[in-house]
Amino acid sequence: MKEKGIMNGGFGSWTGYFTEHDIMVGVEAEGVVGSLEYDGQRSDGSTVKCDNDDYFVSARAIAGKGFDFGDFGLTPYAGIAARYWYDDIKTTGGYEREITQFYVPIGLNVIANMDDNWSIGGTLEGDLFLGGEVKSKLSQAGSGYEDATNTQEFMKGGGARFSMFLEYDLDYCSLGLEPYFRYWQFAESQTDTVLYGGSLANVVEPKNKFYMSGIRLYVKF
Repeated sequence: MKEKGIMNGGFGSWTGYFTEHDIMVGVEAEGVVGSLEYDGQRSDGSTVKCDNDDYFVSARAIAGKGFDFGDFGLTPYAGIAARYWYDDIKTTGGYEREITQFYVPIGLNVIANMDDNWSIGGTLEGDLFLGGEVKSKLSQAGSGYEDATNTQEFMKGGGARFSMFLEYDLDYCSLGLEPYFRYWQFAESQTDTVLYGGSLANVVEPKNKFYMSGIRLYVKF
């Protein structure tokens, strides 16, 4: 199966700097919501195409060490993060899915100050997967089905993100534009034995990939 579509949302973040030791700490929360196009099939092989209701939220806390080279700065960082995806397949035999995952982001922030209050920069990050859980409410598909919970194991997945930004300083605040790209992949989960179509069966969350690209518009104080 494949799901694709456009989602909209917002984010907020706070960053603090301890100048004595050039230490950076930051927290961020993000949420997007929308309708995705589902293209897949049922267990009997029949085709399913429908619109899903989805929302995606994530949160992170990071810390890093800044290195100042005049108008150019580097900040390597690491932290802890979580992501949650709610997916409601809106068709006959459809059901809700909830995916919760934890990971360690390890990355590098780059910034270069230019003339006339402009600055550019970007982020390159790799994500170490700690583990996760996929809850599939199969009982909503009809009688003879039970809900399944599949565990995703440590290091059986990973991700990466890349972004660039262009920012203008207005003295009292800064305005920014940030295109970004994110990627995740996960191996097949552990099995859960549940009632499936009236008989016991081993259910798994299959190997899968996740792509997300977008543009952030932000105001920084």
